[in-house]
Amino acid sequence: MTGAVAVIPARGGSKGIPRKNLQEIGGKPLVAHPIENALNAETIDRTILTTDDDQIATIGKKYGAEVPFMRPPELATDDVPVIAALQHCLRYLLNECGDLDYIVALQPTCPFTLPSDIDEAVTMARDCNCDSVVSIAKITDTHPYRTYMLDGDQLVPFKDVTVDRPLQRQNRPDVYGLTGAIFVRRPAVLDSWVNEDFALGEDVRAIVQPEERALDIDTLFELKTARALYKFNASNENKN
Repeated sequence: MTGAVAVIPARGGSKGIPRKNLQEIGGKPLVAHPIENALNAETIDRTILTTDDDQIATIGKKYGAEVPFMRPPELATDDVPVIAALQHCLRYLLNECGDLDYIVALQPTCPFTLPSDIDEAVTMARDCNCDSVVSIAKITDTHPYRTYMLDGDQLVPFKDVTVDRPLQRQNRPDVYGLTGAIFVRRPAVLDSWVNEDFALGEDVRAIVQPEERALDIDTLFELKTARALYKFNASNENKN
């Protein structure tokens, strides 16, 4: 029986940023960061890359990931959820090794995740015996109490948020959003997914990532921000 398997989904196409998973942060392609993090995490037994792209597969192997198969083209289009690719990988693994404890999805677009974040999430899953563990970050500037809709040209509060909203930040309740960096799932939860949800099950736990590790790169602006942050962090490390 295999324990926790890290799966890095990295298809070749991307709408927002061409060849996004090959864009470099700190001298390494995005896809290399989760591979190295998984290899350095104590709780991860195997690290697998699922991709439809030959160049990404080659780079993945260079950085130490297994690439036991190429993802089918029909699971690598813009309109197919990444969960479908994870489910495909899970079924390959179940056929290969028979059983495993957890599938740990790590996104290349979250390069600031640490191996210790992965270990924390997997350890939590094992300790509480839950269906899944996700990484989250505290929402500040985009707090739901600050969201609005346009009714024609009239600004109105978002309908699902109470009208009685504290104006001061310190008086608002803490809320969190998924960072997208880490998803630890029981195989049964992922295997039974039928394109209706995020395949998290009923008992969902979370680890909180600090804001500086929660950046998820979807736009060119976020890519530039990530490069600047990486450079800033490296400069501070050199000073110390």
